[in-house]
Amino acid sequence: MKAAVYYSNHDIRIEEVGDLPVGPGEIKVRIMACGVCGSDVMEWYRIKRAGRPGGIGAFGHECTGIITEAGPGADPKWREGDRVVVTHHVPCNTCNACLRGHTTACKTLQSTKFKHAFGAFAEYVVLPEINVDRGMVRLPESVSFDAGTFAEPLGCVIRGQQWAPVSDGRSVLIIGAGITGLLHVQAARVNGAGFIAVSDMNLDRLQLARKFGADSTIPATDDVPGRFRELNDGWGADTVIMTAPVPLCVQQSLDAVGPGGTILFFAPTNPDIQSGITLWDLWQNEVTITHSYAADLQNLSTALKWIKHDRINVADMITHVLPLKETAEGFLLTAQPRERSLKVIVHPQE
Repeated sequence: MKAAVYYSNHDIRIEEVGDLPVGPGEIKVRIMACGVCGSDVMEWYRIKRAGRPGGIGAFGHECTGIITEAGPGADPKWREGDRVVVTHHVPCNTCNACLRGHTTACKTLQSTKFKHAFGAFAEYVVLPEINVDRGMVRLPESVSFDAGTFAEPLGCVIRGQQWAPVSDGRSVLIIGAGITGLLHVQAARVNGAGFIAVSDMNLDRLQLARKFGADSTIPATDDVPGRFRELNDGWGADTVIMTAPVPLCVQQSLDAVGPGGTILFFAPTNPDIQSGITLWDLWQNEVTITHSYAADLQNLSTALKWIKHDRINVADMITHVLPLKETAEGFLLTAQPRERSLKVIVHPQE
C-alpha cells in the first residue's frame, strides 16, 4: 500500500510499504480523510524517527474511514462497511491516572498507536484490539469524512476547557488563532463564555477569529495583556488559553490573567525552552496554571455530537483538500501558512 513517509517538514515521500495483516481482535480501516495537525509539523519532535512509516507513534491521526476487514474474534458490533472515526491513543482505564479522570495522562494512552506505527497518511491502518475496544467511534451518515476528522482536535479542545473553565460568562483570552485557537473560540461560546478576545501575528487569522465568534481581536505585536484589560473593563482574563507555543506567549499569558483566573497552556513549547514564572504573583492572585493533553473516547464522542448538530462550524475551516501525493504540500501549508490556509485535509485514496 502507499503511505506518506516523513523525512522532514520539507521532505515527505509517498512510498510503497508493506500491507498490514489483521490479527485476532483487530480491525482494518480504509482511510478516507486525514487532517494535518499542528503536532504533525513539530519538526523538532518528529525528526527523531525520520524515514520510518508512521513517524513518531502515528504520523497522521485525525482520521476517518471505512472498515474493510475484521480479524478473528473482533467485536461483532463493528462490521465491514461501517463509517468510523479512529484514534491512535487509548487509555488502560485501570491505572491511578485513569481512575482519577486523567485518562490522557495514562502511560498506556501515551504509548499506544496504530499497528506497526503506520499513521493515517496511508491507504489503510489496522487497529490493535485495545484501540478497537476504546478508540473507535461510529461516524454519523450526516457527517462527511472530512468533517469527521475534526473529532480529534475538537475533542482535545473540549477536554482542555474541562480543566480551564470558560462558563458562567467568564472573560477569555485565546492566544493564537490557528485551528485549535479557532476551535477554542467556538467551544468557549458553546460552553457559556462572556467576552472572548483572540491574539495572533497573522491579521488574516484575526479576521477569521471574528468570523468564528471572537468579540475582539488583538495583534500579537501590541501589548496584548494591556489591550485585553482595556477591552475588558480594566480586568485581566478569567481564563487564558495559550495555543501558540512560543516563549513570548507564555509571558503574555502570565501577564494577562486576572485574580482568581486560570491559564491553560494548551500547546507545548520546545522542551529545551524554559519559561520563567514569578510564583509570588501567582500565589498572591490565586492563579491556577493547568495543561491538557490529547482526548479520550468521551471527548471524541462529544465532539462528534457537536459537529453533527452544528454546534461547531468545521466546514468553513477547511481550506485545502489534497490527494495523498500532495501530502508534502499540505505540510508546508500548515507549517508556513499561506494562501489563507487554515485546515488541510489529505485524501489517501486519491
